[in-house]
Amino acid sequence: MNVKNPRFEISAVSPKQYPKNNLPEIVLVGKSNVGKSSFINTMINRKNLARTSSQPR
Repeated sequence: MNVKNPRFEISAVSPKQYPKNNLPEIVLVGKSNVGKSSFINTMINRKNLARTSSQPR
């Protein structure tokens, strides 16, 4: 997969908020401090699209 222009779309909490496009979607599920944000940033080769913290909140 080659991600060219990654951007944050929405943090949807109900189906009516889901983006209406035909683009592929990827879902990451896990507890709060398991590295999901670090994984996203690594996959798209950017440092700050997904926010990371050194301390759990």
